Amino acid sequence: MAVNRTLQRRLAFGSNATLVTVLVVGMVVLGWLISDKYRVRIDLSADQGSTLLTDTRNKLRLLDHDAQPVTITAFSAQRGKQDAFFKDRQLSDLMEELDYNSPAVTARFVDFDRDRLTAESLHVTDYGTVVIQRGEQRVDISDRDLFRRVGKGDDKRLDFLGEAAINRGFSQLLSDTRRTVYALVGHGEMAPDSHDPSGLADLAQALDQEHYALKPLDLVRGRKPGDAPRVPDDAAAVLIVRPTVAIPAGEEDVLLSWFSGGGALLFAVDPEGMIPDLLGRFGVAVPSGYVLDKVLLYPYPDRPVPRYRSHAITQTLLEDDRVTWVSRAAPVQAGVPMVAGVRSSSLLETSRDGWIERGGPVIEGQAAFQEGVDGAGPASMALALEVSSDSGMVRKKVGRVVVLGDADMVSNAVISEGPGNMSFAVNSVRWLLGDDERMSVVGRPSAVRRLTLTDEDRGRIQWLAMGISPFLVLLSAGGVWASRRGR
Repeated sequence: MAVNRTLQRRLAFGSNATLVTVLVVGMVVLGWLISDKYRVRIDLSADQGSTLLTDTRNKLRLLDHDAQPVTITAFSAQRGKQDAFFKDRQLSDLMEELDYNSPAVTARFVDFDRDRLTAESLHVTDYGTVVIQRGEQRVDISDRDLFRRVGKGDDKRLDFLGEAAINRGFSQLLSDTRRTVYALVGHGEMAPDSHDPSGLADLAQALDQEHYALKPLDLVRGRKPGDAPRVPDDAAAVLIVRPTVAIPAGEEDVLLSWFSGGGALLFAVDPEGMIPDLLGRFGVAVPSGYVLDKVLLYPYPDRPVPRYRSHAITQTLLEDDRVTWVSRAAPVQAGVPMVAGVRSSSLLETSRDGWIERGGPVIEGQAAFQEGVDGAGPASMALALEVSSDSGMVRKKVGRVVVLGDADMVSNAVISEGPGNMSFAVNSVRWLLGDDERMSVVGRPSAVRRLTLTDEDRGRIQWLAMGISPFLVLLSAGGVWASRRGR
């Protein structure tokens, strides 16, 4: 009898254990199937460094819309070299993220040493190369474009710039031709090749990533002797950023004639600065004074926080809640009545508490609005103009003009500091060129963050691994033994 009861108990326990095991395995398999079909990713990093940039996702969306397959092949770094593991990890993670975020993109990471056939088929001879293909289009990105060493001595580190480089490759796929934007020089304007705080080199670099080239345009010294001043045939837009002396009427006529044939213009001026007469032909006025608001960028009393008005240039910035910085901005106003055939839209405005400061009283060190002296708000700091053939200034299609009341907002000193300045500037150029579908928030990839541990930190982790883990195992074993002993 005792033997039969023991056998029955063992059979009962065995069948229960088998049933529980089957149920657990079934639940795990079901959970895996559900998670594989409905994937959800959450980036818990402080700077969202593991998530693709908004601009990258926007370009992937455009590639998906074309429905033409895109293949990205990333090859590993050379084994045994310094930072090889870091490079491979960054590239493989990026390939996984790109593949996950787009049905049109197939991204893979290939070991260069083990899969030489793939490298030979793509004619790749260097480690760390990335190849992007779409139909007959192809973009090759080298290792030196993916990684950059910064710092000196003990602070020297390797930054991963892979997403920015691949983003630039997507721009090339979306636009077969590299469009050229010119910045007028010769009148004290900001230069596109200057890395000084008042230069435009950072804007030029951002436009280069969009497959646009920003070049200087000198209508006087940039021509052959005897030739009349002219805008180059490849010009898609001309930027006139803070001239310090008057632009001769003859040069303005050249610019207006070129604009009438389908060009686009961007003006950036400053308070009490030189205002091109050409602006008046579009019906834009720049009143005296500068813009202030009760909503300020602390601790700068002359930096009002602008509000975005509804427009293609500002829509993505509004959705992403990125502030664009302005510094002592001039008010810009469309004429009343407006010039026939010109439609104006405000891009940046103060709140209702803003005003145009012209020397009113100072209260506790801060300027205040004085009726009868200052101009009442809201005041506009940026305008977008669409000029039709009814104006007599364009012959065929609608011409586009952007007017900024602050030139510093696109300078090297401010454009990378303001959260929305780079996006605002690049979107303005995109709109001028008619690339409305490419509007998005742009930004540089954040620097790679490494976990830095002191000897004390490593000691704590070691004791946690060697002391706590065995203790938990013993505790679990004791619980199992106690439960079985109770039976």
